[in-house]
Amino acid sequence: MSDTPVLIIEDRADIAARLVDAVGATDGVTLVGHAMTLDQGLNMLFDLRPRVVLVDIGLPDGSGIEAVRACVQADWPVDAMVVSIFGDETRVVEAIQAGAKGYILKGGGLDQIGEDILTVLEGGSPISPSIARHLLAIVKDGTVTTPEASPLTERETEILRAVARGYKRQEIAGQLGISAGTVGNHITNIYRKLEVGTNMEAVARASKIGVL
Repeated sequence: MSDTPVLIIEDRADIAARLVDAVGATDGVTLVGHAMTLDQGLNMLFDLRPRVVLVDIGLPDGSGIEAVRACVQADWPVDAMVVSIFGDETRVVEAIQAGAKGYILKGGGLDQIGEDILTVLEGGSPISPSIARHLLAIVKDGTVTTPEASPLTERETEILRAVARGYKRQEIAGQLGISAGTVGNHITNIYRKLEVGTNMEAVARASKIGVL
C-alpha cells in the first residue's frame, strides 16, 4: 500500500519546515507538495490530489478557509486540517462550517502533527484544547434542551467530554480502561445520534442541546 499523500499550504518558512519534518517522520504518509499562497495551494490541490491538506488560515493572498471549502467540494476523498496561529472563536466557527476535520494551533507542539494526520485518516478530528473551549462557547445563545433529552448514553457523554478537552482516542481509551477501537465505536455512535461528521461538530451540537 502506498503512503498517504499530504499537501501543506503555509507561508511561514519556519512553520512549514516543522510541518515538513513532522510529516517526514511519520510512517504511512508522504509529503507531495508545499504551497506558500492560497492560489498556489488550490492549484496544487487539484494537480496533486492529496488525501490530507494542512492549511494555514492567514495566507498572503487570502484565507485558507477557501482551501478547506475546496477540499469539501473535491471529487476525491481529501480532508483539510487547519494549522493556524489564529484561535479566535470567529475563525474556529468559520473553519468548522467550511468542513475542517481538525484545528491545531501553531503555539502548541507541531511535532505531533504526524499523529494528528493519522487521527484524521482514522475518522477523528484533532483539536487543540483551547479550541475545544471555543467550541463549547459557539452555541451560547442557542436553544438548550434538558439533559434528560440527551440522545447519548452516559459512556458516550463521558467520551465526548474528553474529546472536548482535546484528548485523542488512545488517551481516552487509557483513561477509561477500554480499547481505542471501542472508543472509536462510541464516537461513531455519537456522530450518528447527533447527525454530525466530525468531533468538532459533535462538541458544538452537544453543547447546543445541553449535553455538555
